[in-house]
Amino acid sequence: MPFKQAVEEVWLNQHSYVEESTLRRIVYIHGEAAEALERTEVERLEREAPSAKATPRRLFASADGALIQLTTGEWTEVKTMAVGEFAGIWNAKKGRIQVKGKEISYFSRSYRAREFERYALAELQRRGIDNAEQVVTINDGAEWIQSFADYHFPKAVRILDFSHALDYISKAGQSVWGEGTKRFKQWYRHMRHQLKHHPPQRTLADLALLSRKAKTDEALAAVDNALRYLSKRLELIDYPHFQEQGLPIGSGSVESSHKVVVQSRMKRGGMRWAEAHIDPLLALRNLVVNGRWVEGWPQIVAFHWRRRRQKTIELARRQRPSGPPITFDAENVASSSVKESKPAPKPKKSKHPYRPAPDHPWRRGIWPS
Repeated sequence: MPFKQAVEEVWLNQHSYVEESTLRRIVYIHGEAAEALERTEVERLEREAPSAKATPRRLFASADGALIQLTTGEWTEVKTMAVGEFAGIWNAKKGRIQVKGKEISYFSRSYRAREFERYALAELQRRGIDNAEQVVTINDGAEWIQSFADYHFPKAVRILDFSHALDYISKAGQSVWGEGTKRFKQWYRHMRHQLKHHPPQRTLADLALLSRKAKTDEALAAVDNALRYLSKRLELIDYPHFQEQGLPIGSGSVESSHKVVVQSRMKRGGMRWAEAHIDPLLALRNLVVNGRWVEGWPQIVAFHWRRRRQKTIELARRQRPSGPPITFDAENVASSSVKESKPAPKPKKSKHPYRPAPDHPWRRGIWPS
């Protein structure tokens, strides 16, 4: 929750008032500890390579990015990975089986792509990505997301998000038929059904026919862009085949994670963030939304105080004087070599008590009584 709201919550629950600045400092300090603890865990996994304990049957993993505004006025991308199990559930109203995800967990950071790839390992290890019988990744066509899949699960079934593919088709149709026209709506409805229930070659053939009807260079460029983009990803848009296998074809889980993890806390009205404060807060947010706060908070506190003690010890070592250690013999030799000096004479006490001079401010009434 926002810091101002948290101050009120502490007062209502604990009957104790905490300054907002103090609350911010405590949150960021422990957020940094949570982030450092996650990094330490990844380094341990890379060094020891232990086997995961979880043994899921079917897992999906998706990644995407969302923008938040910095205090400088610029925008930065927060990358989020969503991983969870999926299964087919019968929908009586629609009369068919729908694939839905469950037990979804998240990993969110503002790291660069390579750094994000590396430190997402801890969450994937907890979910047992290596022990899963089948792994599916549903994403858009961004290069860093495909690189993320190559890094962690190269043998996973890759699917281009259905809505993302439809966006390219929609832009191509709007450029030719016009946005919101009756002809475009009919064409788009046909293309949507065809892409979902028929081989993708039909959709590409219809886009090729649409390019002949383009009357402007802008319309032709939009159709060619959609045709080129989908042709390169032909294996990723075979949605009838994926549905027959009971696989999900949409990345709604990771898109909704932007609201759950990032936007609900960090993208409210008027919020701006210092770049150094983003990842510590995201580390704590992941604990909350993943349902591991009770388990993770004691570890964070212990890790924080352990690091603080180590810093204190290192600082004391740096301030320690250099040279050989001091012994009793050295002290005796040093004391014997120093000549005994006579104590300084004590000042003589005045016989008369001190009296202020005639022109003293106290006598003139300047000082208060």
